Amino acid sequence: MATAKTWLQTIIAGAAVGISPFLSPFLAAALGGDANAAAPQQPVAGKQAHFPEGTWAAVPQIGPDGKVRQCVLVAMRVRAAPAGVLDTRLSIDISRGAGLAIAMADDKLPAEDILDDEAEVIVNGQSFPAVAFTVAGVKDLAIHPGDAAGVLAALAKATTLRLRSAGDGVDTGDIGLDLPDDALAWLEQCGKQFDIAIDRPTDPNAPPLPVARPRSPEIATDAPVGLAGLNDKWKISGWDASELRGNDGKVIACVIRQHYTSGSGPGGERIIGTFLMATRSKGLTLMLKDSSLDLTPGPLTSTLAIEGKPFADISAQILSKDEIGLFPQHGAALALALGDGSSFAFKSPAEGMEFPVPAGVVPWLRACTHRWGFGFEPEQEAKR
Repeated sequence: MATAKTWLQTIIAGAAVGISPFLSPFLAAALGGDANAAAPQQPVAGKQAHFPEGTWAAVPQIGPDGKVRQCVLVAMRVRAAPAGVLDTRLSIDISRGAGLAIAMADDKLPAEDILDDEAEVIVNGQSFPAVAFTVAGVKDLAIHPGDAAGVLAALAKATTLRLRSAGDGVDTGDIGLDLPDDALAWLEQCGKQFDIAIDRPTDPNAPPLPVARPRSPEIATDAPVGLAGLNDKWKISGWDASELRGNDGKVIACVIRQHYTSGSGPGGERIIGTFLMATRSKGLTLMLKDSSLDLTPGPLTSTLAIEGKPFADISAQILSKDEIGLFPQHGAALALALGDGSSFAFKSPAEGMEFPVPAGVVPWLRACTHRWGFGFEPEQEAKR
């Protein structure tokens, strides 16, 4: 809704993972600190700790409620980028908004809202499936591993760390950690001391993170799979998400949908659904379903409003007796209007529907299309 925090904004407002503006002078002071500094103390809310070996610094950050919202361990490191290498602020965080997360902040990270449930954390060559998401407003990318305890244990012996998220277009290459034992011990102690879980969000206002899963493999070229994948469903903000494959075994469509049921239909149970789809051939489209309808396929006069504002550059088509397709002139414009959490109202002589689109839905679609090499515009238009 218009006044609701977005999926990503909720994370940063309620124990943001990543580097907040507060940490800029803190990090600078830590990196320029005395190499003979005293041994770090036990975590104290709001008090900085320095680890000259490896140039790591840390602080239990205090939230607006006066309580520690996250424990942050941070250092400057070098990561791979398309144009070579660049400096990034690397942090290992335990936050109420996401549990354990590894975050980066630099000016080459994606600015769009993205939610990739097929990311990867690689510690000394050992791979852990993860969820990656951009953090609204601060140009950060955070990655939460599904096996948080396993990653922490691996970090204790690690010399290198690699973060990969095809949905965000990021592959850091091997980053030299130089992480001293006392720095990691400080982080784990901080999480325990302030009762912050590592495996899940503990802020009651934070939405649940989707389940981290391995990257979907391509299927052999000669596999007669058709549009396989619709029955493989993953939950994103309560919606069902699927990747659909063509006859060549490659993903050609990303689909995320929600169904609602009631007993008020003329034939018994009534099924109402909202589908958001991104395909190679048509880009981003909407489909509405109401099993109580009995329509004749063809064009349909209609209006669409998003967050109460008219969205005019879209046409409606009756696809079957109970399905209506909405086709925007530009899919990217529809995605921008939907944002990361919104509501829309559809009106036509045949049907009127109002639906919420929760935060995380459009960011997942965007990550899915990035992973498979297409976007919110039809391929033929994108090539112009």
